[in-house]
Amino acid sequence: MTEIPHAVLSEALSERIADRRVVSAIFVTYKFEPAFFEQEILPVLLNVPLSHATAIRLLQLEDSLRSLPGEVAVYYDAKGLISTGTDSAKLDVRRIPILHSTGIFHPKNVFLLLESGSVAHEGPPQRALLVASLSANLTRAGWWENVEVCHFEEITEGDKTGLKDDLIEFLETLRRRARAGDTANSAISDVLSFLQKQAQQRMLRSAGALLHTRFYAGTESLVEFLNTAAGDRLRGANLEIISPYFDDDDHCAPLEALIERFEPKEVRVSLPRGQAVEALCAQGLFESLRNLAQVSWAKLPIERSRAGKSADLVDRFVHAKVYRFFHRNPAQEILFVGSANLTSSGHQIGGNVETGFLVELAATKNPDFWLEKDSRKPLVFEPANEANALGEIAPPPLVFRYHWGEHTAAVFWLEGSDAPRIQLSARGLPIGSIEHLRPRTWTSLAKGAIDRMREILEETSFVQVTAEDSEPAIVLVQEEGMAYKPSLLLRLSVADILRYWAMLTPAQRNAFIEAKSSLDRMVGDGADLITPLQLKHANNTLFDRFAGFFHAFGALRRHVDEAIEEKRTKDAFYRLFGNKYDSLSTLLGQLSSVHDERDNVDRYVIVLCATQLLKQLKSQFPGFWDENAQQAKALEREIAGLSKTIRQSLIAETSSSMKEFLEWFDKWFLELAQPAGVQSD
Repeated sequence: MTEIPHAVLSEALSERIADRRVVSAIFVTYKFEPAFFEQEILPVLLNVPLSHATAIRLLQLEDSLRSLPGEVAVYYDAKGLISTGTDSAKLDVRRIPILHSTGIFHPKNVFLLLESGSVAHEGPPQRALLVASLSANLTRAGWWENVEVCHFEEITEGDKTGLKDDLIEFLETLRRRARAGDTANSAISDVLSFLQKQAQQRMLRSAGALLHTRFYAGTESLVEFLNTAAGDRLRGANLEIISPYFDDDDHCAPLEALIERFEPKEVRVSLPRGQAVEALCAQGLFESLRNLAQVSWAKLPIERSRAGKSADLVDRFVHAKVYRFFHRNPAQEILFVGSANLTSSGHQIGGNVETGFLVELAATKNPDFWLEKDSRKPLVFEPANEANALGEIAPPPLVFRYHWGEHTAAVFWLEGSDAPRIQLSARGLPIGSIEHLRPRTWTSLAKGAIDRMREILEETSFVQVTAEDSEPAIVLVQEEGMAYKPSLLLRLSVADILRYWAMLTPAQRNAFIEAKSSLDRMVGDGADLITPLQLKHANNTLFDRFAGFFHAFGALRRHVDEAIEEKRTKDAFYRLFGNKYDSLSTLLGQLSSVHDERDNVDRYVIVLCATQLLKQLKSQFPGFWDENAQQAKALEREIAGLSKTIRQSLIAETSSSMKEFLEWFDKWFLELAQPAGVQSD
């Protein structure tokens, strides 16, 4: 047997990213477990130190996502949504359901646009596109439990590649399929722009002895794709196939088509088995395949299927999809890895949507089979079908979105005919009903339903939809305007926000978050590992307070400057206009609260610091200011109103000369100091 390459999926992805920054990310999957994706897969992209406590880790991830110049988007089959317990999606990730009428939306891909170097200090950054084709869904089982397969390809600026046209075709089709669910398509636009501008299509099929890797975008049957890409190299080879699912039939049409087209010397097919060693295929198919000439059922070596070295451990479910063609002499090895099972819907046009990579490996010695022949006849046959494996009721063709900034909610019916009456609820509480829903048109919810949605979305993004004469089903709300969504765990006072701005390192900020997090609101794994810390602060003298104000606003200014210069404008937007625990807008709201016990002198100086900050940013970054004109004007109005209120209070509670003093003080406070010998314009 030939040694089978193996690695931990998340570790392999982390090694590929290395020390580069993720600009935008696209994940494509059939099954989608939102909470697992956010807690366990996103951290691989962001490479930041995280708490053991689930709640605090989410808060840290929420912060880290702001630093991405682009977006993270997940495109999933609407029928493949997995809702587990109370966990749901909570972070600023675009989650777009895809409805595929002739089968299932089955691809599993990752597209990461990566950037190395610093925009501000080392000249133009170097970008690359990392593409993965895999068999694993975005679920706990896919990334942690099953035996899966994955292949990575990387395209750097100026590369000639055989992948360009295929990848562009798939992404443009994905964008069309998303239609209502993703109006911005920001992540897809970023990746397409890189491919169109930075990559060149390679026209030759091979270089020397090796084929150039090809991407299967599902625009032709899998057999035709393999024949066009590498037909002469595949004929007469040995063939082994790993597939967890087959047609519930007495014969295997896709296998027969492969044998007819490529005339393999010997064929081994992995027999999928359950935990009770039952065969997960029809008995008639088992017998007919065993009777084919040169075809054998087979299995992976036990060291690749068992969940560890102990004999007491059960075998893992083999969910990988691999078509491996090889010649022993001369040595040659070509693999197709991706999402396609050995089923008719996985192989034909008009069935599922599938993807994969066809890649030729540089053979160093005569290759042999990975699979061992399996002569044991199963006692029990229980055919499995991936489309029915979820055991969930298929959701109606409905897209649901809520915008935090605009406080609006709407639904979109994807089918061409009018929708039946629909009831919406969450956590057992009614949200509202929709009596008339026109096809392929956004329909706004009533104000009462929108208000209830806002309350519900602070706890869960899962909504139960019950269409007339149908069973209830779960849909995932697409949340927009996430900068305005209240922070997940943390509420800070004015003093705490200023202290947080002034902290210099991620370690300091993480310690501060853990110390300030509301332990009574903290639930989930790791909560019992957090010990409340008592933070020590500087002496509360006038100088200490004012120096702290100036230092905090100076640190905020540097943070926003760097974010805008490095094209991380989302980060700057969150800090200035958002509704997060460390946003300037949040600080102003706290400052105007009746619960703020700070004296008016402190409050006035803080408002002047905010006024000065906005004046400087508006002058330095007019483009950013114009792009966010509505939010900037609202913030300016809020500061002006707060300044007026505090100013009137100061005048009322002090001597009559305070008005003249403040006019003098405002002028010189807002005037930037210049070094000696430098004239101001």
